[in-house]
Amino acid sequence: MKKWVRSGLVWGVSFYLITIIIIPLMNNEDLSSYKLLVGIPLWIITGLAVGYLFDKKKKKVIK
Repeated sequence: MKKWVRSGLVWGVSFYLITIIIIPLMNNEDLSSYKLLVGIPLWIITGLAVGYLFDKKKKKVIK
């Protein structure tokens, strides 16, 4: 597995846990199954984009 993919998945899981689970629980909101299911692909894609952009920026700085 490429390093940026692994990093992106870690970012995606972190974003998912914070925005879909932790913040609503702190605000005493209900967790809906719709939000839980829609959030998975949304945050995976977002996390992969962040991982790719960070990797691209790091390579640019090294050059």
